[in-house]
Amino acid sequence: EVMLFGARLRLHNEAAEATIGVLDDMIESLGLSKCADTMVGNELIKGISGGERKRAAVGAELITNPEITFLDEPTSGLDTASAFNIITLLKNLTKNRQSVLCTIHQPSSEIFHLFDQSIFLFAGSVVYHGPPTGIREHFEAMNLTCPEDYNPADFVMFTIQTGEEDVLRRVIDKWVLSAQAGEIEVDDSAPLPSPPSRKHFCYQLYMLAKREAINTIRDKSTLGARFGSTIFLTFLTSIVFLRIGDDDDELAIQGGLTMLGIFSMFLAAQPILLTFTEERPVFMRETASEMYGTVPYFLSKTVVELPLLVLQGLVMWLVAYWLMGFDGFFPSFVLGSVLIGMAASSASLVVGSSVGDAKQAMELVPALFVPQILFAGFFIKMELIPPFLRWIQYICGLKWGMNHLLLTQFSDVPAAQAMLKANDALEDDHWFYIVIL
Repeated sequence: EVMLFGARLRLHNEAAEATIGVLDDMIESLGLSKCADTMVGNELIKGISGGERKRAAVGAELITNPEITFLDEPTSGLDTASAFNIITLLKNLTKNRQSVLCTIHQPSSEIFHLFDQSIFLFAGSVVYHGPPTGIREHFEAMNLTCPEDYNPADFVMFTIQTGEEDVLRRVIDKWVLSAQAGEIEVDDSAPLPSPPSRKHFCYQLYMLAKREAINTIRDKSTLGARFGSTIFLTFLTSIVFLRIGDDDDELAIQGGLTMLGIFSMFLAAQPILLTFTEERPVFMRETASEMYGTVPYFLSKTVVELPLLVLQGLVMWLVAYWLMGFDGFFPSFVLGSVLIGMAASSASLVVGSSVGDAKQAMELVPALFVPQILFAGFFIKMELIPPFLRWIQYICGLKWGMNHLLLTQFSDVPAAQAMLKANDALEDDHWFYIVIL
């Protein structure tokens, strides 16, 4: 699925279908046949091993048949056989007039001699540039002999890392003055391959939404925790505020609505905070490869999140509506929870995009959501807040959502109009609150 996703977004239809036909060969050559139907996984979901994940990432790039491929240590963390298979695959690509460049860490002799050219660098200077078979002759000219049973790559690296300063200077000067260095020419006239063109917006959105939906459905532990928490917290709150609607106690009803609004906010925000920080490296890599744009990516998350929020809001109000004794319009309550959740999810994406990991994101949660609770209108009325701070309520999604929930419950209750006015919840602006959210 990872390779198909890359092929369909980065290749034209005919090329994508042709690539799909050789997908099994690619998987087999990368040694991934045994785990082809295994989830890649992450820190929360057990999946393939680190080495298999690296090979899958390499395959996702090679499946598009690029003219130039640059890989940063593609063999690190792999066993000898897996590393050899990857370099052999890259070697085969060069037979189709493709250029492959890669940095490599401590290659074995078998792997090292697969390279047509090797470049050794030290402190920004070239130590050697040429075929691996020419290393012994080049260094023997400086009385630096590589033993017959030594890997030439290990010999060069050991020499430049442990050699005295005069030896290093002699090695560098030797290369600068060598005939091979004089033979290297730079051709500025050769055109670079044209950058890949993205598929149209709707196709990007379709592919991203499909992937997001599949990943969401498969992550059963997160879904179970999300809806389990919703049912438990709503049921507990409903027992605490049992049948408050029968007593016409405005303060108690407002408190119950506020708790449900807070639940709608936190239960929607937390999954986004935890998952997006893990997905961000993949997002950065794929957007850098011009697979898709930023707008369809975030819009796809909204498309998939919306049905979850509707279902979550429906479950919440099926538990709370009758237990707490509300008599407002049921679908309007569900709509309020969905809108609060959407605003909280969006705010979570902003936080997740601006920090490095889930730990930092969770540390920012109080700064993001506690002010919303303060300005929700229950703990202190708006008219009692200092005037120079009242403007904060207008950037708090929970405040707009609470206005909607309060109007849904109290709009036709004459005795509650003073309370609505004190919280700046006006019937004439009811649709405005919905539009803002």
